[in-house]
Amino acid sequence: MRFQNRKAIACLASLGLMWAGSVSAQWQKKPYQEWSEKEALKILNDSPWGQTQTVTDTSKMFDTGRTLASGESRVAEVPKTNFRIRFFSSRPIRQATSRFVELKQKGPINEQLAAQLQSLANADFPDYVIITVTTDSTDSGSQMGSAAVILDKQTTSQLKNDTYLLVSGGQRVFLREYQPPRKDGLGARFIFARTVDGKPFITPESSELLFYSKLTGGPELSMRFKIKDMLFNGKLEY
Repeated sequence: MRFQNRKAIACLASLGLMWAGSVSAQWQKKPYQEWSEKEALKILNDSPWGQTQTVTDTSKMFDTGRTLASGESRVAEVPKTNFRIRFFSSRPIRQATSRFVELKQKGPINEQLAAQLQSLANADFPDYVIITVTTDSTDSGSQMGSAAVILDKQTTSQLKNDTYLLVSGGQRVFLREYQPPRKDGLGARFIFARTVDGKPFITPESSELLFYSKLTGGPELSMRFKIKDMLFNGKLEY
């Protein structure tokens, strides 16, 4: 899906930089067109379909260039990089993305963007499970840039043997395709088959799902999702 509105892209790029706050699961009680900004961000960054893995750069923990009067090294602020791991093929993530972009627009949105957002929110993914990963950092300089470069440089051939979805007590499904981040602000795409031997490998009876990827030249991404919590409007969404 192409998503080319410049203002929308700018909004999407800021998704990870904003604090979601403590919001209860109000998304189950009203249509996505009525979600608040905090509710949309909660789904994207801290929900059954979107989680955040934080990586700490310990190399900058001690600032040896400055010392206190006692001669001790000053403890510097430790930069942190967030990897936002989201089930993009799930309806809640796409609806939250659509709603967030809509809320960040100044004034009425034009017909073209409205149609794009509606298509994004309601598309079906019968064949694939797509996980997107975006990054942001407390260090707006080199560390954030390095994290972005890491995602840009990954390839399918590098990742396919060390990237998978694993259902607890079930099958491990390896990466089918990797797509680096585009200009649409949605992040890198990790694409997996939705079915194995003609059947969905994720079912409501499964208890937990692990997403794992050893990024070449970067950290290990490892995030667990509770499948029983991924029900949305009575349907398992992933």
